[in-house]
Amino acid sequence: MRPALPALVDGIVREVLRAVPIYARPGDGTYGRKTRHGVECAVALFVDLVEDPLASRERLYETCRRLGAGEAREGRTLDDLQAAYRVGTRVGWRWIMRLGRRHRLSSAIMAQLAEMLFGYADELARMSSRGHREAWAELEGTRAGLRRRLLRLLTGPGTIPDAVLAELAAAAGWPVPREVAAVAAETTVSTSWGSDVLADLDSPQPYLLVPAPVDARTLTRLGTRVAVGPPTDLGAAAHSLRWARTALRLVADGALPDTPVTWCTDHLTDLWLLSDSPLAEQVARQELAPLGQFPERTRRRLGETLLSWLQNGGNSEKIAVDLSVHPQTVRYRVRQLKQAFGDRLDDPDARFAMQAALRASGLRVTRNEFSSPDE
Repeated sequence: MRPALPALVDGIVREVLRAVPIYARPGDGTYGRKTRHGVECAVALFVDLVEDPLASRERLYETCRRLGAGEAREGRTLDDLQAAYRVGTRVGWRWIMRLGRRHRLSSAIMAQLAEMLFGYADELARMSSRGHREAWAELEGTRAGLRRRLLRLLTGPGTIPDAVLAELAAAAGWPVPREVAAVAAETTVSTSWGSDVLADLDSPQPYLLVPAPVDARTLTRLGTRVAVGPPTDLGAAAHSLRWARTALRLVADGALPDTPVTWCTDHLTDLWLLSDSPLAEQVARQELAPLGQFPERTRRRLGETLLSWLQNGGNSEKIAVDLSVHPQTVRYRVRQLKQAFGDRLDDPDARFAMQAALRASGLRVTRNEFSSPDE
């Protein structure tokens, strides 16, 4: 057998490159040499086992593990390698058949060689599968760590240079989108996502970074209440996450509607008004101070009337419809407001500040219900 091995290697390599085109890489001498080396090792080890069935298989196992690991590192399944093994086995058997006829080997010897060859092919496949699994697990562990690091960099302070982002994204297997949206989840969940999603679902505040636009149907897989930040470019991903987490908190506080998915883009004004509650309280205390002279019940009604008056341009009829009261009641309340606020009701800047304060005060307590800053 040994003198004929070079010709056998040539035949197997030629058939493999023809039958499995992915291994035929014109101009890639390194890859071609690796393919040939793998074939040379495989046929040489087979002949060693023919000569001595008790010969060490360590070289065989190591070679096969490397071949399987190589497929994993190339991002491929074992389908191509298994196909190459089948081609090599078929070519090898034809070669043994010719060898047997030339040397007039008995049918018993040929049957023994056939059993050895096909058992050997099974060993190749089994050990390559093991190498593939080991390498894939290692790659996945490394990739998962890189993806978490990338997510934290994108949603943390500062910016990532384009070159660093491209390098990290390539290593993490993350296709860089043009725009992203952060998704904040209420509770820890466990689910898998595609390569285009970066996720940290084990932290106390689980969240994801997904390509924009976001498909609402995919969010139902989380099985918990979520808030979706506005779409932004990658440099503003941290803001999208901050807004999403704020929206989730406001839902829990009752300031925003309780729905399975809260879209920040539907509540941008509310988020703006409530993004800094202590500051909003200071604005309300300053701008609505004249209401403090009235009893609580009167203060509440005058606050509702003032907000409607500001929103409806002072039109008593519209205010009456808005508040479900008689126009005469509206006019009475407006006179009280004018006495309390004086010329400030004619100042555009003051009216804007009062409307913002009233809106924020209402959102902080319950939707569409005014409460004074003193309550």
